[in-house]
Amino acid sequence: MTTLNAKKVNFEIERNIAILNIQTLNELKIKHSANIKVKSDSGEIMCEVLSTDTLIEPGFIGLKEKSIEDLKITENTKISVFIRRRPQSLEYVKNKRGGSVWKEGEIRSIVNDICSGQYTELEISMFTLAQYYLGLNMDEIANLTTFMAEYGTTLDFEEPVYDKHSIGGIPGNKVSLIIVPTVAAAGLLIPKTSSRAITSPSGTADTMEVLCDVNFSADEILEIAPKVRGMLVWGGTLDLSPLDEIVIHQIEQPLGIDPHSQMLASIFSKKVSTGVNHMVLDIPTGEGTKMPTKDDAINYAHEATELGRRLGISIEAALSYGEQPLGKAVGPALEAREALEVINGNGPTSVFEKSAELSGILFEMAGLAQPGQGAHLAADFILKGKTKAKMEEIIGVQGGNATVNPEDIVIGDKVATVVAPKDGYIVKLSNSNVKKIAKAAGAPRHKEAGVYLHKKIGDFCKKDDKLLTIYSNSEGRLTEALNISMNLQPFILEGMIIKRISSGTKI
Repeated sequence: MTTLNAKKVNFEIERNIAILNIQTLNELKIKHSANIKVKSDSGEIMCEVLSTDTLIEPGFIGLKEKSIEDLKITENTKISVFIRRRPQSLEYVKNKRGGSVWKEGEIRSIVNDICSGQYTELEISMFTLAQYYLGLNMDEIANLTTFMAEYGTTLDFEEPVYDKHSIGGIPGNKVSLIIVPTVAAAGLLIPKTSSRAITSPSGTADTMEVLCDVNFSADEILEIAPKVRGMLVWGGTLDLSPLDEIVIHQIEQPLGIDPHSQMLASIFSKKVSTGVNHMVLDIPTGEGTKMPTKDDAINYAHEATELGRRLGISIEAALSYGEQPLGKAVGPALEAREALEVINGNGPTSVFEKSAELSGILFEMAGLAQPGQGAHLAADFILKGKTKAKMEEIIGVQGGNATVNPEDIVIGDKVATVVAPKDGYIVKLSNSNVKKIAKAAGAPRHKEAGVYLHKKIGDFCKKDDKLLTIYSNSEGRLTEALNISMNLQPFILEGMIIKRISSGTKI
């Protein structure tokens, strides 16, 4: 251990970096790119070392502003520097390669070390990829879920809490913006915490943020949600499941992966943290989803309901059609506009029906409707304006314009349209290719970007009819998205005759 004076260095980089003079490195016998622990009286972080012979003087340590804030210090404060040693729990992660089953104490140790900053980004990748390739059994998943929740903030509303969650996988799935105000309008408490997009062009939090603020503290949610009965907020600011945010931000988003066990632990750790008692779980299934076959979806549903049982959460899993994007809008602003259209009694039938069905399941779980009748009650709430009135209230308390109309929402002003090359029926619409086009256009980072689908599976189109329109706020990104669309061709068109086979055709 040695003591150095902190110095703020102005540079933008995600990870924690410590800049040390070469003379200091030689004295401490620390190598460039090594990892060190930096500790103050009020905090501790791990940093990757960069060397310099001019930027930082000997006896000083250069830290970015965020690192100084995390340590709760000011410039020239003396802080301690330690050579970092790998945590013992990393051996448990390595042992997974040999087929070991993580014990309860081992999982607790892994979660604690990751959340307290003891793992490097590469080591967190090892933990995530171990799950991706080797998986966890139900005991491991339950323990991982429990410890992820225990390490974060917990909310206690002192009354039954309802929730809807989708495992994702299909673009355009904006139904939470309709379900939450519908369920809240019935008097049920549904303070929904949502994630930002991991592999899709828009997460629920990204879409809701178009309409209002989604960043709230735990105390604010505990105060506001019981009064309005529903909220749609981003869970990232709440520290509900710190490990999950670390894994999503550092590993899953960059790599575009969502390990099965981590997905379950991610979902349920946050539900435990927010005191959820009853939940409907949407599992889209079909080609291009996370659950390609019905059997995949059924097996996942059984795992989810079993995990819910172990954690004391009542779960109704609903397998939903996922062969193509839901509705016509893909991308934060476009999806927010379409959700408002449905709430106003318009919009695509598919979005309306799915929203009513999932809301109806929660109504049935709450005893507000008989089995099989919940969707009718939910549809009535939407059509009679109860959902709209509640959504206006929710948007208002979350700092948005309560009377916003769909046409008020700004979308990208750089536009390109893809047309049908021939007459035919749409027989396939690729989820993955639509996502790639929307993300190339700038979604979800640029909320005005996205894709609007003029045709869906089963529709007939004539040559030069519009298939999709791409929106962006950048000519460069628009061109890239248009090129991807031309190369990938997300639509497959066929005539009524798929293939001709004659008597001379060889088998």
